[in-house]
Order: sequence, then C-alpha cells, then structure tokens
Amino acid sequence: MMKTKNEDGTINAFLGKNTSFNGTLAFDGLVRIDGTFEGNVKTNDTFVIANSGRVKADIDAGTVKISGNFEGTVVAKTKVELYKPAQVTGTIKTPSLVIEDGVVFNGTTEMGKNSGKNTQPNEGEKK
Repeated sequence: MMKTKNEDGTINAFLGKNTSFNGTLAFDGLVRIDGTFEGNVKTNDTFVIANSGRVKADIDAGTVKISGNFEGTVVAKTKVELYKPAQVTGTIKTPSLVIEDGVVFNGTTEMGKNSGKNTQPNEGEKK
C-alpha cells in the first residue's frame, strides 16, 4: 500500500484529478499528483504519482512513488517505489528500487553507488 503523507501527516501540494499543469515544479515536503503534469520536478523530498496521475517529466527527487502512468527520467537520491497499477516508461536512476507485482516497467534502470558513473576500465587496466 502506497503511503502518501509526510511524517507529520501533511501533503504540501496536491494536483487533483481532471487538473493539468505544464512547467517546472520545485518544492520541499510532499507533493501528490492525481491529475496530469508535464515538465520538470526538482526536490529533495517526496514526489507521488497516484493511480489516476499521468506524468511526463524529468524528475530529480529524494523519493519517488508511482502508481499511475509515468514517462520520462527519474533520478532519486533515496528510493523509487512502483505500485500497481503503475505503467512506467523511461529511465530510473536510484540506490533503491521497489517494484510491486503487477507494475508494467519498460525502460532502463541504474542502481547502487556507481549509478550513472562511468564503469569502463581506464586505459592500462585489465578488462
């Protein structure tokens, strides 16, 4: 079950069903999307895409939780959690990834300390 509240129980911003927004979203705390969003997201905190949410974006966040439709790139400092009935297309870079049974994920993922770093050996090193 996806939790969508901060430790103190509050949602800082909410984009409701049948609502759409295009642009850049920068925030502290927790933001939940139930409507449609297209653009960029920048936060060190939590970004949630609920079941009815449809997001096409580049996301740079602390934690990302998705149970709706997402297309784009996610770079998460802490964790990405995908819950059914999520449909995700794109790239996920994170140290921790949770995918619930029933999620559709089409894309690539990079995990761990070296996520996003060049892992090719330097000239002169053994391959």
